[in-house]
Amino acid sequence: METIVVHQFLDFFQDFINLCLKHDWPSDTTTPEEFRNAFLISQHIEKCLDKFHKRSLIDELLSAINKKQNTSSLFLKKCFSDPPKYILKKILNSSINITQVNVGITIFLDLFSEQKLEDYLSDLMLEAASKETLLKNLKTEIPNELLLEFKSKFLLSELKDTDYAKKVIGNILNTCTDNDMDMLILSLLCKDLKYAQGLDVLSKAFVSYMTVRSVSRKSFWKLLFSINEDNFLQLCLNHGDIFKLISKVLIDSGKLVRENMSMDYFYIELTYSELQSITQTICKNENLKLDFLDQVLESNEDFAFWNNFMS
Repeated sequence: METIVVHQFLDFFQDFINLCLKHDWPSDTTTPEEFRNAFLISQHIEKCLDKFHKRSLIDELLSAINKKQNTSSLFLKKCFSDPPKYILKKILNSSINITQVNVGITIFLDLFSEQKLEDYLSDLMLEAASKETLLKNLKTEIPNELLLEFKSKFLLSELKDTDYAKKVIGNILNTCTDNDMDMLILSLLCKDLKYAQGLDVLSKAFVSYMTVRSVSRKSFWKLLFSINEDNFLQLCLNHGDIFKLISKVLIDSGKLVRENMSMDYFYIELTYSELQSITQTICKNENLKLDFLDQVLESNEDFAFWNNFMS
């Protein structure tokens, strides 16, 4: 009876294996229905494997598959260890265009949970030799909001040591992109207590990077001042140490602007209008405005200049 059961499912399992073996799947011509069918088959395979395990038929199944199709046991293990994950990995590792990847991810989320997607992405990251490299280079075709949230949580879960954090954050910021900065800011704004330790370590590493006054930091400051306005204000409110350094940078820039000095060899470069825009953004929050003006007074700067500048 058991042998009959195994052979009834054999063709179905072979269809899945053949899909896993196809080097040209998915492609730019793969239809949404084909993506959906692939995930549905993987979902069904997962349930069948569970039943075979419970009935102690898994060895008989693998033996029957090997007799009918010469496939390595290692490959079968990869396919069957987590069928939906294998299909997702094929999509992410393929050379298909952005639209196709988005279709695949959207269909995955129709059939499975967002948590399952995050778990799968975590596993794929752990296979990489360099976590900070994967944080920067994980395919950006995954819906950006979900990708940023995933990267943020993964980063915070990994940062447990300050020295290690400084190295990782330094590597990311030295070749920082808009998406990298968005990911770091999202991490710094995390409210989940589960990531409190990682948040504290990240904050210290971020502050450490900010304190270096070097021409090489120009791109960092440009990106930081280009983030979403609401996130910028919340960052300043949540992290007083970061806001203090931001204020110092603005005061330094204001001095050069006021005296019409060159910023070519300075650690930051802001035009008059950029400086005014940033300070007026700060003024949208009364507490930040007062804190900033207090720092202006402490720095013995031209208070009248700044007061008028921020109006």
